[in-house]
Amino acid sequence: MSNEDHKYLLDTDVFVRICELKERQKIFDRIISMAAAGRVNTIRQVFGELKKWTTALGMLKPHRSIFEVKPEDQYTTEVQAVIDELGNKARWLWEQTGTGNPDPADPWLIGIAKTLGYTVVTNEGQRREKRIPAACRLPTIDCRCITGPHFLVEVDIVQVIKPEWIDTDAFFKKGG
Repeated sequence: MSNEDHKYLLDTDVFVRICELKERQKIFDRIISMAAAGRVNTIRQVFGELKKWTTALGMLKPHRSIFEVKPEDQYTTEVQAVIDELGNKARWLWEQTGTGNPDPADPWLIGIAKTLGYTVVTNEGQRREKRIPAACRLPTIDCRCITGPHFLVEVDIVQVIKPEWIDTDAFFKKGG
């Protein structure tokens, strides 16, 4: 599958971290055009989580209709089956957000990505246990998961990577 064929499902932290960059408007413009082309999406729960980050929400909200996965695609028995599997094998996805959020984005991101063929994009530690990437690697889930910087390079929004930005753990990961 070429990079042009990949569809991406972005987590809250990706939008938040992009807002920290001086080039944020240029990056958001590119991501918005990718959303309009059906290559980048997010979910209702991410918009809920973004209420804490007004800059990111302000940049996305006018484009919500092109970013948000349609309810008829999100709320399916296939997605629910993956979420049930995550509830059995990765219960910690719900615990990360505490008791204040009974409907966190993480299980939905993985369930939709697995079911609809998206790549999950999150800045959560790729090698940490009890995070989105670990759940994506479960044998019964096996869903592609990359970081925000990896996404920006893969879709050619960022062309230059400085050596000091490279994650040593990711570079030397076992089996890769």
